[in-house]
Parts: sequence; structure tokens; C-alpha cells
Amino acid sequence: IVIDSRDVFASTADGEFWVARGDSEIAQRADPYERRAFRDPHPLDNDPALFDDGNGYRIILGSLGLKAAANDNTVLIAPARTFDTMTNAPVGGVYFSFNKYQIMVEQQPTLDEGVDPASNAAPQVFERDEEYSIATYNVENLYDRRDDPFDGCDFTGNPGCPGVNPPFDYVPGSQAVYDAHLDDIAHQIISDLHGPDILLVQEAEDQDICAVSSGAMACGAVNNADGRPDTLQELALRMAALGGPSYEAAYDRDGADDRGIVSAFLYRTDRVELMPASPADPVLGSSATITYRGAALPYNADVQNPKALNADLPGDVDLSTGVDGSNVFTRPPQVGLFRIWRQAVGVGMFVDLYALSNHFSSTPDARVGQRTEQALYNAAIVAALQAVDPDVPVSVGGDLNVYPRPDDPFPPGHALHPSDQLGPLYEQGLLNLFDQLLEDEPRSAYSYIFQGQTQTLDQIFVTPSLMEAFVVMRAAHVNSDWPADYDGDGPRGASDHDPQVARVSILTLDGLMNLLNYYADIGAITGNNTLANLMRHLEQAGDALGKSNGPEFRAQLQAFAHQVLGFSPQFVTPEAAEALAAEAERLAEGG
Repeated sequence: IVIDSRDVFASTADGEFWVARGDSEIAQRADPYERRAFRDPHPLDNDPALFDDGNGYRIILGSLGLKAAANDNTVLIAPARTFDTMTNAPVGGVYFSFNKYQIMVEQQPTLDEGVDPASNAAPQVFERDEEYSIATYNVENLYDRRDDPFDGCDFTGNPGCPGVNPPFDYVPGSQAVYDAHLDDIAHQIISDLHGPDILLVQEAEDQDICAVSSGAMACGAVNNADGRPDTLQELALRMAALGGPSYEAAYDRDGADDRGIVSAFLYRTDRVELMPASPADPVLGSSATITYRGAALPYNADVQNPKALNADLPGDVDLSTGVDGSNVFTRPPQVGLFRIWRQAVGVGMFVDLYALSNHFSSTPDARVGQRTEQALYNAAIVAALQAVDPDVPVSVGGDLNVYPRPDDPFPPGHALHPSDQLGPLYEQGLLNLFDQLLEDEPRSAYSYIFQGQTQTLDQIFVTPSLMEAFVVMRAAHVNSDWPADYDGDGPRGASDHDPQVARVSILTLDGLMNLLNYYADIGAITGNNTLANLMRHLEQAGDALGKSNGPEFRAQLQAFAHQVLGFSPQFVTPEAAEALAAEAERLAEGG
């Protein structure tokens, strides 16, 4: 049985996939979605002990024998998909390279198709007037075919950048390849993720020589053309052309690494706003109040939204497993402040959410000290926000490049066990939504497959205040289980990571309080005690909710609705009164 889909290595066009014998324990499981190799700490591992046998039953089939038999170096092994079953017994020699023993088969494996990986506890359509969604997606080298004149390592034939030398095999081979990549990702976001309100994106190209004009990309020779990443703007246009939601891209280009990949955001413009950055904001402002023992980089003083934040890597960090550069991050986190409205921008209750899009240093057992500092710096950002508002909703997510607790790249007995590299996020009080996915759907709790083992690198952490409104977490298995370099499976295999999406209730008492304060701030509520009288009903509703007293909760909301209408038009504008009353009644129905 196939336990890891075909991978293709661009530099050599060699392919491989991983299998387990049909008589192995995992292949005999009743649930077809459990017939695979999970990392040892996963509850569906063949032995649920924390660390045990390392899943040594995995077998690799490679393509060198096929190439030799055909005398053709372009031959690829069959496009195997996870859960497929081999129906023949190809023969080949055993070959050792890159610390792996592989069977280089001389005959193509024949495969019977297994269950559809994308149907494994897939994200579902939801009631958008009751919930909003946050997703994280590593789009794997989303580069376009434009040669940026201000970048020396974004196109074939470029001379290189500091620390980045040719060949640049992450650049798409043709415009058709790039267009297909965009189409696949666009279809996945629309159809498989169901149009998330906010996407935390990783591995987009940082190039900015284009701007959107009349619904099309207008590109030229001006650097930093509009302050938005070209590939994500083009992805947004492609989604709109396919009938999907309207998205806007946002980033701080200071967050790019040397070769030009960057984390960023996509957000729906129908009901999400990117808020103006206040100079007084504890993170987005000119004097970020992040407490960290490394000196802040100069761009930390910028006033902008989103904003990249970084610091010098302290001298006491353990570098025995390697390091990237002299800063905490080579790809700093992007911090964005968004307002998500229940119905549409300016209509209904809303939540103000800080989101952090991350791409930590790669390789779980390398750069361990640096990656731990990256988690610590994210925790410090959250702490700065919570110092101003202890109940601030914050989401910290992205490709964290290491496993969630209790998994660890080092086994017991190793000098670095437990490395607990994400420990600072847990210790800040953040909750990892992977744990909810693992509890609800353990067979679906993964985002990545490496050498035949299912694992999780992509995660979303949330503050307790955000967790109070949490509904469900799901992974869309549309990539990691699907063969690379294969056009026969539609919008699948667009990345090596599976996106994850969390749904959160927007129909909350906090959302109604936000709306009440919003109308007061814009002058729609006047009078000496009007706001206080109205807020008193909502506070009493909150007390009732805390005591699980549903009837009293609804009674206070109905009293609020009645009073706000009574204050109109003298102290509350008719428009504000009608909106507040309607939202209170809607919340009462749901409570």
C-alpha cells in the first residue's frame, strides 16, 4: 500500500514513493484512512508509545531502474497517490544515497486507486453569518515568470543574490506551469477551503513590480510598485475570475528572506478590513513594546499594517544544530490587524483580530536554538498585545517547521530531548488548534509527509479569548498525499503542504459590544448616559452567560434591543439603533 505519494526532485528528475507491505499491521486496518505511517507520537502510530520503532517498515521505490531500462533519463515512476495499492511485484536493485536505501525498480508499478485523501474529514461549508474562518497555507515557491530587474535570484540566468546561487529551480519552467499552479491554488482556496476570511500565506515571492489596474496586472520597471506581492495579487485575480470571493493581498516586504520568499496575508474584501496602523499600537506602532533580550531591528519602528518584526539573535542561543543568519528570523513574522464583520464591511457585529503569519527556519532537528527563539519572539509579540488588552484575540500560525507537543525530533535519551521548540507559545497560554483536530479526527491530523511518515508542521495557535469562540479545525488534504508533477488529478498537489482552516463564531456578545462602541466612536450615540445604560444590559447578559443562565442572557439582550430603539432618534441614530437591535435579537436567537 502506498503511504507517501510520488515525489520528483527537480534537479535530477528522479522520482520515488514510499510503500508498506500488504501484510503489515497498518495495511490491515479497517479504516482505509488509517492505513499509513504516522510519526511515533501520533495515537494512530503502529505502537502508541511515545517513541518506539521509528516505523522501520517503510520501503522506498525509486526510478533509476526504469530510466536504465528505457535508456531515457526523463522517465518517471508511476504517479502513486497515498492509499493506492500495488498490484504487481516489480524487481530492482537496492541503491543507497542521501542516507536512504531504495529499490530502483525496472518495471512500472501498477496501482489500484485507493480512497480519496481529500475526503478525509474535509473542511465543510459553513454559515458565514454566524462564523468566520482563518486558514494557513504554505503555497510552496509561488514565483511568477517575470524577471524582476531589482532581484538577482528570481529568474533563470540571474547572477544570484548574497548567499543564493544558481540554479534557481524554484522558478516555474514556463508561463503555462505558473498559470496551472495559480489555477490549482485558486480552486483549492475557493472549493476546498471554502473561501476563508483570512489566509496566512507562506512562500510567496516578494516581488513588487506590478499593480492591479482595471482588473489586470500592470507591470513595469518600478520597484515597490504598490506595496503588495505580485503573485498573491495575481492569485486573487485568478480566484475572482473563477467566480470566487474578492481578495486583497498584504505584506511588509521587510519580511522577505535573501532569495525572496515571504509570508503574507490574503483577506476577503467583502467583509474584512485591514485596519489603519496607529502610532500608539503596541506592535504596529512606532515604539513596539516587545520585551526581548535581542536588540530590535530598525524596521520595528515603522508604523504600518501588516508589519514585519525582528531582532538580533542573542549571543546565548545554542547554535550547535546550526543557524540561519544573525537575526532571530530570516523570514520575520508578519503581524496584521483585521476587522472581520458579520455580514459585510460596516454591517453587523465584528471582531478585531491580530494575526501572525510565520515561516520558521526549516528542518525540525536543525537550527533548534534559533527556532525556539522564533517561537519565543512570537510569544513576546502576543505578550505585548495582551499587556494592553488581556482579552485581545490573536492567532499565531503558519509553517512552524517543527512538530506540536508532545512530538519531538529527538528521541528520549538524546542530549536535546525534549527540545520543545514551540514551548514558548504554549507557555504564553496559547492553545494549539492541532490538538482539537487530533481529538476530533486523529486520522486527519497532519499537514505534511516526509519520507513516508505523516506529520504536522503547519499549525494555528490562538489566545484563550479567541478559543472561547472556536468552532472547529480541519485540514484539507489536497496536496501532500498527491503525486508531484502530475496533471491528471485536477487541482491537487499544488504544494507539499496541506492547508488548514479554523472556524470561529462571530455571533458573540463581544462582537455586539464592539458594534456598540463603534457607533459611539463615530458619533451615532450621544447623551450623557446613553452608552453606559446600553452597555449595562450587555454586561448583565455576560454575567448570565457566565452562569449558564440562558433565559436571563436572552432577557438582557431583548431589553437592550428595546432600550436602544427607545433611545432613537434622540440619542441613537435610526440606522445605528436598527442595526444594534437586529444584532441583539440575532444573538438572543443563537443563545
